[in-house]
Amino acid sequence: MLGSDLLRQIEELEKRYKESRQKLRVLFEITRLLSSYLHLKEVLNGIIALLTKEYKFDLCAIMLLDTNNCIKVKSCVGLNQDFLKTIKGKPLDPHTKKCLETKRIVIINDIENKVSKEELKNLLVPKDIKSFALTPIMVEKKVIGILITASKKKNYFHIRYSDAIYIIANEIGIAIKMSQLYEEIYNSQKELEKKVKERTRQLEETHKRLLEAERHAAMGKMANRVAHELRNSLTIIGGFARRLSKKLSENDLNKEYVDIIVEEVEKLEKKVAKIIRLEPEE
Repeated sequence: MLGSDLLRQIEELEKRYKESRQKLRVLFEITRLLSSYLHLKEVLNGIIALLTKEYKFDLCAIMLLDTNNCIKVKSCVGLNQDFLKTIKGKPLDPHTKKCLETKRIVIINDIENKVSKEELKNLLVPKDIKSFALTPIMVEKKVIGILITASKKKNYFHIRYSDAIYIIANEIGIAIKMSQLYEEIYNSQKELEKKVKERTRQLEETHKRLLEAERHAAMGKMANRVAHELRNSLTIIGGFARRLSKKLSENDLNKEYVDIIVEEVEKLEKKVAKIIRLEPEE
C-alpha cells in the first residue's frame, strides 16, 4: 500500500513537472512571438497556433471587446466562417458574462449536463464541443477580451489548468497592449512620413518658383543691359538724323527720308525706354 501511494505521488510530481515545463515553454514562445512580430494580427495568430499545438485544443480563440462592449473574434482555430457569422451580434451567454464581470476563469467540463438548452443558443462554441474554458484577458486590471479554449472531450480541463492559462492570458494581454502601442507608433510614423512628403513637395515647388524668378530676374538684367546699349546707339543715330534734317531744305528730296529715320528712331527710343523702365508700360 505504501509503495503504491509513493508511486502515485511520484507520478503526480512528474505530471506537475511536465506541466510546469510546458507552461514555461509556452510563455517563452509568446515572448519570442512578441519580439518576432509587431502587428497585432500576426501576434494573436501565433499565440493561437501555439496554444492549440501545446494543449491539443479542438478550439482556441481570442475575442476582444470593442467600444460598444461587443465581443469580436480577432484570431481563432476551430471556428469556421459559418459559425462565426451565427455568433456575430448575439447576446452574451451567462458564462461569458460571468467571466467578464468576475474577471475569473470559467470552466465547463460537461456541456451536456452543465449548460441549459437556452444557454446553448448563445454559447460561443460549436455543438460538438464537450468542455470549454473562458479566461479573461486583462490589461491594467481592465478586461479587454476573452480567451476561449475548448475540447471535444469531457472533463478536459483539470484544476491546475486554471493557474497556467491565467498566466498565459495575462501574457496575451501584455502582448495585445504592446502590439496596440506599436500600431499607434506605426500609424503616427506613417502620418509623419506623409506630412514630411507633403512638406518636401511644397519646398520643391517653392524652390522651382524661386529658380524661375531668378531666371526671369537674370533675363531682365540682360534685357536692361542690351536696352542701354541700344539706347546709346539710337541716341547717336537720332541726334545725327535730326541735325541732318534741320540742314536740309524743304525742297530737298532727301529730307523726307531723313525725317522718316528720325521718326522711326524716336519710336525705337520709346520702346527701349520701356524695357529699361524709364517709362511705364501702357
